[in-house]
Amino acid sequence: MKAFRSPRSFAVAALLTALAACEPKPPVAPSPPPAPPPVASAPAAPPPPEPPRVTPDAPFRQQPPPAGPAVTWAPPRVDAWSLKNGVRVLFIERHDLPIVSVRVVSGAGAGDLPGLRPGTAAFLGSMLEQGAGTRGALALSDQYAAMGADHAAWCDWDTCIASVKVLASRLGGALDLLADVALRPTFPQAEIDRLRKRWLASIQQERNSPQTMEQNALAAAVFGRAHPYGHSLRGRTADVEKLTRADVEHAWRSAFQPRTTTLVVAGDVAPDALRALLEAHFGVWRGGAAVRVPVPGAVAEGKSTRVVLVDVPGAAQSQVYVGQEGAPYASADRIPLGIMNLVLGGMFSSRINLELREAKAYTYGAHSGFSLRHGAGAFAAGGAMFAEHTSEAARELIAQVERIRAEPVTAEELDNAKENAKLALPARFESVDELTGVLEDMAVYKLPLDEFAQRAARIDAVTAADVQRVAKKWLKPERMRIVIAGDRAKVEHSLLDLGTIETRDAYGDLAK
Repeated sequence: MKAFRSPRSFAVAALLTALAACEPKPPVAPSPPPAPPPVASAPAAPPPPEPPRVTPDAPFRQQPPPAGPAVTWAPPRVDAWSLKNGVRVLFIERHDLPIVSVRVVSGAGAGDLPGLRPGTAAFLGSMLEQGAGTRGALALSDQYAAMGADHAAWCDWDTCIASVKVLASRLGGALDLLADVALRPTFPQAEIDRLRKRWLASIQQERNSPQTMEQNALAAAVFGRAHPYGHSLRGRTADVEKLTRADVEHAWRSAFQPRTTTLVVAGDVAPDALRALLEAHFGVWRGGAAVRVPVPGAVAEGKSTRVVLVDVPGAAQSQVYVGQEGAPYASADRIPLGIMNLVLGGMFSSRINLELREAKAYTYGAHSGFSLRHGAGAFAAGGAMFAEHTSEAARELIAQVERIRAEPVTAEELDNAKENAKLALPARFESVDELTGVLEDMAVYKLPLDEFAQRAARIDAVTAADVQRVAKKWLKPERMRIVIAGDRAKVEHSLLDLGTIETRDAYGDLAK
């Protein structure tokens, strides 16, 4: 129960409080004066610097180590034979890993087959694995995946290929699938329609790639649309839209025939076992010879036109290249051409890269190269240049071509190029995939079995006179096209003194 307080008690408490407030309070002591600010002391002197520490070094570090003996490298032996139906086999035996790589290599590609619409051969390569034998595209993919196989199919300018890499224990099953892909593709219409949509979308995306736009324009300007090399490998939108199943099947029958196809194999399988497997899977193949035509010379449109411009609005860089028809792979000058190109623009220390990148800062990197094919592909030199230096870069590229024709290369340049070419050889033989790539070149270009055993000696035999001779023979700066993909508003005015300018679109067609 709460205590009850009467009104009187409240009044007494109030009176006492008032009396307490009236009592005098004791005096408050005054607060002490503030302390004076501290006197700033003089800054302490910095500690004396420590004497440099000298780390004693081992005597052997006083001189760089001497160079070791030259590494002797020899390519592996290549075995060759033919199946009973005439299919040639090239084989490199290698047992360091239990893996085998196999490629079915046709000796004809997009540049060799007559009457093909542009893009047909490349489309064929993408269709080979979209149904074969009794398997649809998904079943084929699933069975390859179940055996852990790495597989692909494609066509380029000189060949069409179906390939597989698999554990040696799965080789028989992988050859079942590979033989169907190469010999029995079915080309389902539904897969053609699906792939066509993907290709059309990819071709549209070329408008977003200045480098692809430049390549399209260079091919059309150098070779002309009547030439097989005057198009991109993929073709244009109109070409893909008109492709039919009959076109794809015709391309396959033209490319894949027993007597113009080579089986290239590398890896962990004994020769006798391989012979039996290949005969069982490919020996029943019958057919005639592939229809292959000689590649004609370039028939460029408007040869008096010097400069080709593809407009890329807003581009901060310009793709700047000079180009012309080059040399075929079968040329007797192939080795000295390779050395000449290394000096000109084929390695980081090349003349073009050092001049345009290091000396003039026009670019992050510039290069040159020959597209060696069954026919004479293009020679091109250039790179991505800062837009404000577009015209200067074009002039410098032409100047470097003229220089290598006029002046012998130095002994140092020649030695560096030859060393670069020789040291690159062993890298082509490191894995079974690379081995089948080497064998593919031997099959497609009909190289002798000792080609790579003799190549280092052929490189060593190249002289400065050889380099200048092939430069004069194959490089014609007065006939080179200057092809630029860049912002027309920024660069066109600076190109007027280089020659007549024509404009082309993203696919190399003359702009309307």
